[in-house]
Parts: sequence; C-alpha cells; structure tokens
Amino acid sequence: MEGIKDYYRILGVSENAAEEEIKSAFRKLAKKYHPDAHPGDENCEQIFREVNEAYNVLGDSRKRKAYDGKRRGTKSSGSFRRESAGDSRSTGEKNVDFENIHKSFAKFFGFDPRAQDIPDGGKQKGKSANPLDTTEAFERFMGIKR
Repeated sequence: MEGIKDYYRILGVSENAAEEEIKSAFRKLAKKYHPDAHPGDENCEQIFREVNEAYNVLGDSRKRKAYDGKRRGTKSSGSFRRESAGDSRSTGEKNVDFENIHKSFAKFFGFDPRAQDIPDGGKQKGKSANPLDTTEAFERFMGIKR
C-alpha cells in the first residue's frame, strides 16, 4: 500500500462502508473544512482537497473497486487516480454507443462513414464524389463562378 493514500481513513469510514455512509462522511467533512469557512487557512484547504479526492474515488463504485484492488495489490482495470484528478487523457470506459453515432451521422450526411464506397457512386444530383466536399457551398458563399 506504499504511495496509496488511505481514503477510508481520510473520510473516517470502514472499508465495507455503504455508499450512503461515505456520502454522509464526505458532507460532514466538506462542511467542516470548506475554505470559505476558514479563509486563509491552508491546512483546512489541504484537508478539504484530500476529502474531495477521497470522495471522488470512494463515491464512484468503479473507481472504488479499482482503488480497493490497488490497496490489496491485485491488478484491476482502470486507474482511480487519473480519473479522480480529472485528467482529460483518462482512458476510462465512458459507455459510448458508436453504433448510434454512426447512424446519426449517416442520417445527417446521407452516408455511413464506415462504408468503403459512397452511395450512388458519388453521383448525387451534380454533387461531387465526396459528400463532405464543401467547395461548391464555399464558392457560392464567396460569389466565385467557374
């Protein structure tokens, strides 16, 4: 457990605490150490940050599971630290439904971006072969005539 903060100790709850108990402990500590209640007190600010960090991990079941695995020395998927720090490079699962994204794209643009060919062979009423080609719209906007 070297290098891993004891979030359970920070929140003052047991390792088998229920979500409601964790949430309640977080609220009490956040209220007690909130920087607005102690302006200029850097010790309270540091404690408040640690309490927030602990709750960000223990309050999310997926992050908590990863954290518990790290504490026990077992491998687990995901990283509780990166996600709790709000790192934009986090590779955590976000349950993105790519199938619906492709369907929406196809509905809006008139073709599926995964397809190798363009519908109608790219011959849609005088349009270019590339449905994303905006040359014609740009020329009309700028008043350019060929």
